Amino acid sequence: MLTKNRVLSPLQLARGRSFQVHREEHPAREMIKKLSGVYNLTATIEEDAQTLTAMKHVDGLISFLCTLTLTEEGRVISQGRGSSVLSPNNRFITRSINLAFNSSLADAVIRATKVLDTFRTNAEELGASVALGEAYRAPQGEESQPATDKQKAYLRQLLSLNVEDGGEREKLEAQVDELTKDEASHAIKAYAR
Repeated sequence: MLTKNRVLSPLQLARGRSFQVHREEHPAREMIKKLSGVYNLTATIEEDAQTLTAMKHVDGLISFLCTLTLTEEGRVISQGRGSSVLSPNNRFITRSINLAFNSSLADAVIRATKVLDTFRTNAEELGASVALGEAYRAPQGEESQPATDKQKAYLRQLLSLNVEDGGEREKLEAQVDELTKDEASHAIKAYAR
């Protein structure tokens, strides 16, 4: 019986190499190197007065609020809440307090990972060096209405979250009042990614 040697097609070879991420020339290497590094976070944990006030009818409630910030910038990236209740079924004080504490920290970390580009976005990627109105210009001849107060407030909030350089942020915030509805809408889309 004669057996044939199996020959792989170029497509099969290319498909096999596409999952070899460890190869230095693989396109994923650049992104991996870019994201590798040290991220300094500060976790501020305090008693969650808002939850305790809202749920004052629950006896034995223990509640914590954890705020995660980027240490160098002081920028808040997430908040998490955790709570536990002391009761006849759960009477271990230390365990209940630790559960609430750990839950608030875990919730804050999970919420931080859900916010896209928390760590990897910089001002240049968002186009912050370009004036806000230059991101979009309404067609000539169309009447433009000024941006609404809600648009302005939301855009200022997005700028404070996404533009790290204070001088650049102030320059962009000064332009917010001059934007039209369409310009503000397009700027919001650019910064909300």
